[in-house]
Amino acid sequence: MNMEGNTTKIVVSGLSCWYGPQNVLQDVSMEIHGHAITGLIGPSGCGKTTFLRTLNRLNDLAPSFRHQGQVLLDGEEIYQPKTDVVMVRRRVGMVFQQPNPFPISIFDNIALGVREQQPRIKRSELLDIVVNSLKRVYLWEEVKDNLQDSALSLSGGQQQRLCLARVLAVRPEVILLDEPCSSLDPVSTAKIEELLFEYKDEYTFIVVTHNLGQARRVSDYLGFFLNGRLMEYGQTVDVVINPREKETEDYLVGSFG
Repeated sequence: MNMEGNTTKIVVSGLSCWYGPQNVLQDVSMEIHGHAITGLIGPSGCGKTTFLRTLNRLNDLAPSFRHQGQVLLDGEEIYQPKTDVVMVRRRVGMVFQQPNPFPISIFDNIALGVREQQPRIKRSELLDIVVNSLKRVYLWEEVKDNLQDSALSLSGGQQQRLCLARVLAVRPEVILLDEPCSSLDPVSTAKIEELLFEYKDEYTFIVVTHNLGQARRVSDYLGFFLNGRLMEYGQTVDVVINPREKETEDYLVGSFG
């Protein structure tokens, strides 16, 4: 797998995080490459999701959260006091483990964020964005006659693709995915994976997954977390075939997890 030409999109340096007295991440440092898929693996409770949510400051919503270290997005520290957190979250979108469509129409699920960014957008332009976003996740043909139906009427796999379309509609640079396929059937999972492959030249994807097969299939780079520490990180083929750390090897062969 040729990684030449990838630039560094996010640099994390000495990142430690706490929820109250609980230290959930310890001195994590890594460079995340642009226009690539970075997979994050490790047993439950190892800090993967906390790390992911640190990259767009969603952890700020927890009153007891605090951190040390730096997170640079295109060279700019996202935790400096003057940072526009709303803008960070526009640039770094997120798809959650459980599909979370809003309890409104399919059309409005996509349109809502666009309207917030562009309050004066013309109806015709908004329609184009909604249609294009649905086409990009191969959902248009399935919902084109039911755009005013509740998004909650969709199947789980359709809902997750709708959530991805909702993120794509506001044109982020980075997309975080936290176990996006954990509640999906194999067919829906394959569709999500195909979308990641198709658009990785356009976006930077960071995917938390417990599915080692999925991590091997989709990621260009792979990080292994254990007990709040980043134990190993590198090109996926190197981590999988020749892990440097015994803990990584044990996890990959299923000795624990």
